Amino acid sequence: MSETFIYVTPIEGITEKQLAAASERLPQWRGNYISGKTLSGKTEGAFSYLLLQKLVSERFGMTDTAPFTYGKFGKPYFSDIDVFFSISHCKTAVAAAASRAEVGVDVMDNRSINENIAPRICSERELAKFNSAKDKQRFLRELWCKKESLVKKSGTGFSKGFTSADTEDFPFYLFAAEKYTVSSASGTDDTVILTEIPFTALL
Repeated sequence: MSETFIYVTPIEGITEKQLAAASERLPQWRGNYISGKTLSGKTEGAFSYLLLQKLVSERFGMTDTAPFTYGKFGKPYFSDIDVFFSISHCKTAVAAAASRAEVGVDVMDNRSINENIAPRICSERELAKFNSAKDKQRFLRELWCKKESLVKKSGTGFSKGFTSADTEDFPFYLFAAEKYTVSSASGTDDTVILTEIPFTALL
């Protein structure tokens, strides 16, 4: 059994001045990574990284600001410490998860989803549950989050397609806030601890 820690930070309302302050705290390689992105992309990239660093420092007593290394399909890893992590971002929030075992996390806005995409992303078992779901919008949001967190944990991405990432046989942690939903894929017996961190704590 291991513990998975998730930190989530709402990012709506962050000003350019606050983004500049956050960017000053980034190592050069991370600053270069986000430099060509849009304003929202820079905000998400800066605050997700700072959130990850705060999480690993507080929960594991470690830091590693060296550039990430990457697996075959782009899964990031720390270079110098034995902690697994995953980060995610959307317009309303950024999320970071860390554990001693492989982990995946996803955060998405609680926006409307076109229900016609269900057959293209659902396995047969998932589609049957979708068809019987009373709240189909919530089902699709949670399913999308679960799929994203699952392939982030495995490190394969959607290389085999959305429908092949069947979520029915795996445990997930789900948290739905007013404006976002978070999913974490970890071990069967893992304890998951989620903490919401204000973005001002990262500056």
